[in-house]
Amino acid sequence: MPVKRSSKTASARAAADLKALTSESDAERRFQNLLKGSPMGIHFFRLDKDGALIFTGANPAADKLMHVEHRLLVGLPLEKAFPGLQGTETPEQFRKVCADGVPWHSEHLDYRDADFAGSFEMHCFQIEPEHIACLFQDRTERKIMETRLRHLTQQDPLTGIANRAMCLERIETALQRAKRRADYRHAVIYIDLDRFKNINDTLSHTAGDAVLVDTARRLRASVRELDTVARIGSDEFVVLMEEFDTYKRPIQAIRRIRKALAEPFVVEGQEFTVTASIGLALGETPAASAEEALRYANMAMRRAKAQGRNGIKSFTQTMLRQTQNVGRLENDMDRALARGEFFLEFQPIIQLGKDRQLFGFEALARWQHPERGLIMPGEFIPIAEDSGKVVELGYWALREGSRILNQWRTRYPHMADSIISVNLSPQQVPKIDFMPRMREILLDTGLPARNLKLEVTETALMQSGSSVLAKLQELREMGVSFSVDDFGTGYSSLAYLTRLPLDHLKIDLSFVRMLEVGKDNLEIVRTIIQLATSLRMEVVAEGVETMSQQTILTGLGCEYFQGFLFSRPLGEDKAETFLKTFLPGGTSGR
Repeated sequence: MPVKRSSKTASARAAADLKALTSESDAERRFQNLLKGSPMGIHFFRLDKDGALIFTGANPAADKLMHVEHRLLVGLPLEKAFPGLQGTETPEQFRKVCADGVPWHSEHLDYRDADFAGSFEMHCFQIEPEHIACLFQDRTERKIMETRLRHLTQQDPLTGIANRAMCLERIETALQRAKRRADYRHAVIYIDLDRFKNINDTLSHTAGDAVLVDTARRLRASVRELDTVARIGSDEFVVLMEEFDTYKRPIQAIRRIRKALAEPFVVEGQEFTVTASIGLALGETPAASAEEALRYANMAMRRAKAQGRNGIKSFTQTMLRQTQNVGRLENDMDRALARGEFFLEFQPIIQLGKDRQLFGFEALARWQHPERGLIMPGEFIPIAEDSGKVVELGYWALREGSRILNQWRTRYPHMADSIISVNLSPQQVPKIDFMPRMREILLDTGLPARNLKLEVTETALMQSGSSVLAKLQELREMGVSFSVDDFGTGYSSLAYLTRLPLDHLKIDLSFVRMLEVGKDNLEIVRTIIQLATSLRMEVVAEGVETMSQQTILTGLGCEYFQGFLFSRPLGEDKAETFLKTFLPGGTSGR
């Protein structure tokens, strides 16, 4: 549950609140034992003079039930500590209990935010004027069972079409028919709505549900009566086609589906379009089970989504082998982190002005696989991102890069102001432990915050919410600098860029490589540099390989350079040798 860290004042007040609840008396010790031993979660809140409910503490059972370190939330207003309660009746009910002391009970309090969902039974009561305690226990499993009993076993309760169980049953029947009949044809079409989460986040879950219902209706209208349309996940649908004369029919059905989904959706008075990534698994591809047939179609859909969304891919055996290889690498990645198979290379960033200076290094992760040898980031980073392992890999790179640069700063005085530039994954920042871990890395490695630069992709910045940007701003106030990686390939607006905590814009190497080819590319780079200058930001050009590119960029006002013209990425020892060439009295250069 991503939240901002509480201020020192709020934390001090919260600590005072907790201290007031605890003393050395026998009664208070029994009270503390009750808190620690209770199997029920307990939250404490205080009603501030301005009407805000302030979270003041929780017991260990609350941590376990909600999978949250509640100590990180102490001092925050209720709506920030528990964003899933915004828009519900709960905050107002809590205020009433604080004000008039009448207990409140809820048998099914549903909670959902970006990282957690559950259903709880809650008892809320006043423990002293304007202070309340809320006791709760998990009723998620019971509610799930009750919900299942209320709905038909093979029907999706939201859309009314088939659910996953019925879908698998129909596919299994199709597989059995294919074994008995040589002329029988079937196909599985897997449809996943692109960026559906944005609809829930920007509008509401009600709006998202309306889109799902309308999507089901459109899919049903795009295929024949005998075909099965199912919803098997939040925004995932499957169409099972049977009894057709040629495998052109599924392609024709997909065209109708795409046309139907291209029509604007109108929800809550707003009109918008939704695209979908589609995977196709034809019945002529052998599948041992319904689950396997569905997995083949899903595999194709994921390939379509990975290649830019709003596309179509058909399953092949080559795709299966590639996916299996990805799966093996994903499994190997945990071992690789534990065994130290990852290492860093460092590419120098050169500042060209009156003097040629070493501005710093970009830290680049590499993987020395014990069987496959060197694996480059282009292969393992996408796997790490899809599996979520990029979070721990990112922290490893931050720690290792910070440690090594600080060693160099200690050995070589001219490196005192040099920076280490490390890529920051958009998956890291929303985590609740992001800021504590960042502070820990800087503290443990001894690297001053001013020597760390974090690179964030342009698209990730544009998609970041206010809480993420607030954390980046907090780091910037500590001294950490930020760079937009691959600038020019996304869709930043000038108005939005002015609100971001940025210090550098990094021109994507694709523009640098085309500088000598066409006037349009030159004008794009000129515009980027002028934009950076107007926003008081520096420009780093990456992928500089020729003197001609350097000359053009220098003429346009670019001062920072990175690329093979100056140096390839270097291992730790060679990078240290390189930085020595910039020692006072030394000869700086390539």
